[in-house]
Parts: sequence; structure tokens; C-alpha cells
Amino acid sequence: MAGAARSEAAETMYWNNYGATPPSIGFAGLDGSGGGSLNLSGAALKEPEGMAYDSVTNRLFVAGSNGITAINLDGSGASVFAPPGAPVESPQGLTLDPATRMIYWINATAKTISRANLDGSSGGLLNTAGTEVEAYRLAIDPSAGRVYWFQGTVPGQEIMYANTNGSGVGSISTAGATPNTFASGIAVDPAGGRIYWVNYIPKSSTNDVSHANLNGSGGGADIPAGSVPYNDPYGLTLDPTIGQIRWANYENKTEAKGAFGFLNLAGGGGGINIATAPLSEPQDPLILKTPSGIGAPAVTRSKTSRVALSCSPGVWGADYPGSFVYQAPRSLAYQWSNNGAPIAGATAATLTAKSAGEYSCTVTATNQEGSTAQISAPLSVKAAKLKLTTKKVARAKAGKLATFKLNAANQGDLGTVNAQVCVKLLGASKKALKAPRCRRLGKIVGAKKKGGTLKLKVKPSADPGSYKLKFIFKGASGKAIKAKVVVLG
Repeated sequence: MAGAARSEAAETMYWNNYGATPPSIGFAGLDGSGGGSLNLSGAALKEPEGMAYDSVTNRLFVAGSNGITAINLDGSGASVFAPPGAPVESPQGLTLDPATRMIYWINATAKTISRANLDGSSGGLLNTAGTEVEAYRLAIDPSAGRVYWFQGTVPGQEIMYANTNGSGVGSISTAGATPNTFASGIAVDPAGGRIYWVNYIPKSSTNDVSHANLNGSGGGADIPAGSVPYNDPYGLTLDPTIGQIRWANYENKTEAKGAFGFLNLAGGGGGINIATAPLSEPQDPLILKTPSGIGAPAVTRSKTSRVALSCSPGVWGADYPGSFVYQAPRSLAYQWSNNGAPIAGATAATLTAKSAGEYSCTVTATNQEGSTAQISAPLSVKAAKLKLTTKKVARAKAGKLATFKLNAANQGDLGTVNAQVCVKLLGASKKALKAPRCRRLGKIVGAKKKGGTLKLKVKPSADPGSYKLKFIFKGASGKAIKAKVVVLG
């Protein structure tokens, strides 16, 4: 059976420390344990406001008042991201689309939205149909081709979106959700058909997470934070796989206890205490996870060769860029096995089987957080096995030749190498007949056949009658076939 052999799960939460001097990017386990801060050498970070991750290049993009910084998560430092053609004016609220390789951000001073290729080659402005964008954060729905934001930086905002194809803007209803909110973090769940936001209401008891339906039918009942730490939240993540929302408590400042809060969509929640990682006015959490295997690879054979095997990559969980949770693999590695034992050097997606057995492949997906393996169901490769067909009786007079037409079919998957068909004379046949040399069949690939003839000489001294023989294989397995020669009077 196919299955997944997952390594120990690794999940890391990143955030920006707005109040640090200089600002920093902290990280820790989802439970707040361990962690530290990223190496920012090569670029200066100032007043960070929004982050997004690119799993292809393993870079964390951070918007700040002095520009956009791209941080290498391998620890090698950072660089300035300044694509030509794209205005970068006090940027904030980054979001990106892994599929189209585009990144978007708000220009706070110009009240526009810029977009650019993630390779930094070029960029420009996203068409917002003349709307002056006043927002703190963006979130993308790649499937619908929309970038969302809360329009306005005062209570009474509305959710707006711009189409990523440049065709204009629109808005969705929040009727039924908390009115007069001041959204400081948003996340989109395309599969669930909802957009969520945290309500920044200082000194208020109205601590909750709100949502609206992406189809424009309005909002729903808020998710109350209750006793969960909710201290001027900034930034929001949603992990659809476990149904959990979390945010950073900006007003905690350097207080590690309850620096982050989380709510489960199914109920319950709690606070997250940061153990050792730096903390100062935290904002914009995002989560990186090990690859998630959701469909095992499959072994198939070529239509032209039964020993030419291919291993599909399997199905892996994609990033959730609109809710700032990332799990896509950065690389895939293959390993073939026969009868459960790894085959040395068989690390490509294709394999030519050399021996019979049960072949399976293991695909291991790796990203920044670690590796996960999925194993295919086995595919049987059968040894070469020949089936011979011929007439059962050949007739000839004494001193003449008895001829048999043969047809050998390979019922296995592996090919034969030096297969031969030979005649074994039985009993009295040894005196009446003379066996010919074995008929060489050579190579017969799987599911193919080859024909030929064998001629037996009837000795001049042979008496009329019936003489038994067998056709047998040498150099390949196969069932012997009985036949006879009738010597005519």
C-alpha cells in the first residue's frame, strides 16, 4: 500500500520587531520555544510593516519605511529589493503569489499598490481604478486573482479588492460582522470562502476576530477572543489545515508572556509565550511548515517497455499565501526500492528494472523547515516466462523431415537474453528420430513474441508409427510442450 513516512514535523513562526533598535526579525517554534533573530547584514530595516515568504527562493520579504528587504533564510544575509518600474514609497502590507511569481505592496505615501516580479526584473502599479488606497495590510487570493485590503485607516472601513489582471476594483459586504472595526491584520481562506481580520480596538473589551464571505453575501458571527491574549493585535495568520488563527500582540512590547494569541475555528485558543527569541512590539506573524504530503507518488510503466518505470512526484500541500502559512516543497528527491530494499544509485524519477520484484519509489520533499517522505504502492515486475505454441502432430515419411512451426511469447516483463527452444526425444523416438540443434530465439522483450521453425529428421530405418517428444526452453523459464511425429508407411 502507498503511504507517507513523515519526518518529525517542524514549524516556525516569524515576526518583525517594530520597536527594536534597530528593528529585527524574530523567530521561534509555534509554541514559542527556541528561535532567535535573522541575519540582516547587507540591508537596513526600518519601521517594518508587513512580511511575506517566497518558498522558491527561500527569502523573506519585509516592507519598511525605507524600502523592501529580502532576507535569505539560509542565514547568508539580506538585500534591498527594488525592481525597476515599481514605486517603493513607504511600503507596507506585503503579499505575494507563488504561482505567478508576483509580489504586491501598499505605497503608504502615494496611496497606491505596486507589484513586481519576484526575481526583481520589473514591476509597476496595480490598477486600483483611481481609488486612493488607505490600508495597513494586503492579502491575496491567487485562485480568484484578487488582492484584498481594508479601505481606510479609521473605524468604518470596507473590504476592497483589486483584480490582479488589472481590470479594476470591487468590494465585498461585511454586514453581520463587527461594525466600525479598525482592521490591523487580514487573512484570506479561498477554500473556505472567507476573509478574516483582527479588530484593533485599543482599551476596548470588544476583542474578537471577524470574518466575511468572499462571495459578497456578508459577514458572520465574530469569534470572541475571551481570555486569549489580545493586546492591540497586528498581523494575522490562518492555517486552514488545522483551522487555527494567530496574531501578534503589539502592545506587549517586550513582554514575552502572551506575546501572541491564537484561536481555533472549532473553539478554544490560548496565548503563546516567547521563551528566548528577541521581542519588541511584535507584528505580522507568518508560519513556515515542513512539506505536507497529501497524495502518494505512483509507479507506472512505459507504453513501449514494461521495464521502463516512472515515479510521479506525488501531491504536496501548497502554500497559503493569502493567510501567510507556507509549506510548499523547495526540492524533491527520489529513491527506488525493490522488494523493500533501496537500489543503490537509483535516485532519478525513472528507472529501468533489471530484475524481477516489487518496485516502489520514495519521494522526499524538502523545504526550509525539513523533509517529508511519501512512498508509492509497489509495482510488480515479472521475470521473463515463455509460452510456446505449436501444432501437436507433424507427419513425415521415413528419411524425410517433420516440420514444426513455433511461436514463443514472453508472458513476463523482463526480456530474455539467450533463449532457445530444444527438442527432447522420448522413449522409442530416440531410435526413429534425430533431434535438431536448438532453435535460438535470442532476446524477447516483455509481452512480445517471436516465431520460427524446427525440423526433425525421420531416420530411414524408422518404422511407421507415432513417436513422442517435448519442446523445452533453455536460457529462459517456460513450460515444456508435448508433441509427436507420425511416421507414415
